[in-house]
Amino acid sequence: MSILTIRSHLHGHIDELFSADLRRSSDAENQQALKTFLASVYSSLASLAWHLGADGNVFQREALPASELTDDAFFELNREREFSGGGTGVNQRLVGTHNHRQQF
Repeated sequence: MSILTIRSHLHGHIDELFSADLRRSSDAENQQALKTFLASVYSSLASLAWHLGADGNVFQREALPASELTDDAFFELNREREFSGGGTGVNQRLVGTHNHRQQF
């Protein structure tokens, strides 16, 4: 794979992510779009590393864990929705009294 092809793929991943209507998509759709984007970018970075003579396996190995970072980023939003019965769009803070000293 040539540098120009890799560059084209990287630009394509970005264009694909931003061509989606992220503002009108559900949180689950946005979460999946971001996971796909991260996995695709890491795959392209692996190709670039191999082309430059480096070990692309490092990027290939980290592609899945990197895309799983998205789950961590959306964790609070998903938990909030889970406990509020589907989400009302109002940010609520999950607070308990058992560890109030750490929370405030």
